[in-house]
Amino acid sequence: MKILFIINSLKNKSGTERVAIELANKLSLMTNYEVTLLNRESIKSNTAYPVSDNVNVVAISGNFFEFYKKLKIHLSLHSYDIVIVHNMGKLSLLCTLLPKIKKLVILEHVSFVSRPKKVQVLSKFFYKWVDKVVTLTQKDKEQFDKFHSKVIVIPNFSPFPIVSESPLSRKQIVTIGRLTDQKNYLHLLKAWKKIYQIIPEWHLNIYGEGEHKKMLQDYIEENSLQRVILKGSTSNVQEVYRQSDFFVMSSKYEGLPMVLVEAQSFGLPIVSYDCPFGPSDVIQNHKNGLLVENQNIEALADAILQLASSPDMLAQFSQNSLINAKKYQPEQILKVWIEKVLEG
Repeated sequence: MKILFIINSLKNKSGTERVAIELANKLSLMTNYEVTLLNRESIKSNTAYPVSDNVNVVAISGNFFEFYKKLKIHLSLHSYDIVIVHNMGKLSLLCTLLPKIKKLVILEHVSFVSRPKKVQVLSKFFYKWVDKVVTLTQKDKEQFDKFHSKVIVIPNFSPFPIVSESPLSRKQIVTIGRLTDQKNYLHLLKAWKKIYQIIPEWHLNIYGEGEHKKMLQDYIEENSLQRVILKGSTSNVQEVYRQSDFFVMSSKYEGLPMVLVEAQSFGLPIVSYDCPFGPSDVIQNHKNGLLVENQNIEALADAILQLASSPDMLAQFSQNSLINAKKYQPEQILKVWIEKVLEG
């Protein structure tokens, strides 16, 4: 079977690029799949993540319409059995009009409702030519179910194996993400302000870079917050998880938050806003974490305090996180891809 993955870029170190490359790499190891990654920028030597020797990489340059024209030519020269598009915004819509595609699948990396209204309306029209839509979360599937009959949920797989155990004794709370409006770390700092004096042994570590960094640092200094640090980016996220006791998320919205999947691989319980759409797919409330009312700072503070104050709850949630992490391991996710998309 000849498989073509289409993605906007392979040079950025983001979750979309990682998932695209890892999925292509793993499928290419199977004898019955010939895999090609097509993008707008990168050749094999300058991709953000290593690409297997078994995977072909094709770069097509040009503006919106030039790319489309060259892509049509490429498809006419190669007889692909299936084309899988990692959602590329307007280009995903354009791909629905491409001729000579036997089977077209769109993989949605972001939630439907987070898109501009214009794109939502256009998707409802153009997706009639899509054979299957793959979403990362159940709630996002429910949005696509309203206008498409063949929607399936396949979460991304964790890049990390499951650890054998997770010691919970360091008094470290962690969050990892871009310092942007979406991640809403100001809410987290406001929650920390309410409780940090009650749990004097605990520390809050915020990893990431972004346009809100100065605003967040100013808030920390203006309110004399203690034991909270903006740590910047990290090149060793695995060690960060190993050194932490639980993860907290204050986002306004998410797709499937890979940081939560990763954190559970290390046995970390999670405290998160119940924002649309991803956290509720990963967190089983009061089993492996705490889901709190969306954008309720008081509730977020109470949940952090509750987990930090209960070693027994931390230990139980940690074990349950490790159990839940099994369903995000590559062998499980690949099985679904093969059965429901490639062969289904």
